Amino acid sequence: MIPQLSIQERDRRYKIVRAEMARRGIDCLLLPANTGRWEQLQGDSRYLTTIGGFATEVFTVFPREGDVTAFIFNRAAWWKQAQKWVSDVRDGRNRWGQNAIERINELGLQKGTIGISGLAGLFRAPEGIIPYSSVKSIQDTFPQAKIVNATEMMQEIRAVKSAEEVSMLERSAAIVEKTIEAMVENANPGVSERELYGAMVHAMLANGGELPTLFFLSAGPGLSNSSFVPTDYRLQKGDRLIDEIEAKYAGYAAQAVCPVVLGAPDDEYQKMIDISRACFDAILQAMKPGVSFGALFDVYTRTVEEQGKGRYLWNHPVMHARGLGDDGPALLGDKDLERFSKIELQTGMTFILKPQVRPAQGKGRASLGDTVTVTENGARRLGKRELKLIVKNV
Repeated sequence: MIPQLSIQERDRRYKIVRAEMARRGIDCLLLPANTGRWEQLQGDSRYLTTIGGFATEVFTVFPREGDVTAFIFNRAAWWKQAQKWVSDVRDGRNRWGQNAIERINELGLQKGTIGISGLAGLFRAPEGIIPYSSVKSIQDTFPQAKIVNATEMMQEIRAVKSAEEVSMLERSAAIVEKTIEAMVENANPGVSERELYGAMVHAMLANGGELPTLFFLSAGPGLSNSSFVPTDYRLQKGDRLIDEIEAKYAGYAAQAVCPVVLGAPDDEYQKMIDISRACFDAILQAMKPGVSFGALFDVYTRTVEEQGKGRYLWNHPVMHARGLGDDGPALLGDKDLERFSKIELQTGMTFILKPQVRPAQGKGRASLGDTVTVTENGARRLGKRELKLIVKNV
């Protein structure tokens, strides 16, 4: 009925998470419901239930010992049939604090240590994703319980993808490329951004994708950035199409950056694209287990210097992890580089690699990007398309 992950994959995850809970002295995990940022902020809850998609809210109570419980807003009966991982699915009606209290009482963990993933410290939600009132109600009800932040624990566990997870990301990458095909086919003068966006979403869903998903698209002369919202602007000859395209499969979202020009590109934009491609190839070649993020960044900056000959510079971001949402590690800015520079790649880590290039003088930037995964012997792209600026003659 919907894409499924295996019971073996569930058991693998539960074993790893429960071992880490035991090491940290956590008796019960609370994984908040939060459909923000195209449902990316709910990645931890989906990771341990497979429940999600199309803005389904799921709050998960994951004990170190005992049954996992998933609270959704309503339609629990449907989700009991739609997935095989969790048998205890309940209608929660978005009373997340009361739902947690109910299950903690059943588990007899009134004096236990309760870890909340998403309490604080997510990459794109540093102040957390669980309502203050939910946390306060749990604290007030269980004054002898200890509440700890389990965000980093879950990020570290989810950073390394299994073979089954990578296969989901490969399916996602294939859907992304079907969406790109629809973009190129329908990008004609006179077509509005909205119409083009709609044709691309249709292709995405028809090929097995789900909503909501991060998908930016903008058109216009000399553009460097995409926007969150498609407009009524109608495409013209000479326009650039700038995008970031994700397509989810079972919640897993690969990403691509695939600029298009309607007509001949100007020389400077083509040069920046060429340098971005050279950076992509150099970084991909350097990606191996044991290589640090700092070393990869050095490859990036050195390649820009060699190819750009002082006329072009590097620009953040260069890469960030892919998976169920708000995955790490992520090199989004200088602080991330400081944080992760000594962290080493591991087999299974998967990223969108999209090195940006900008002129040393003036404004603008350009980028190509695709999803890549680290293997035992190096790294490989998940996409199959030729990585280049697409020039459409109109």
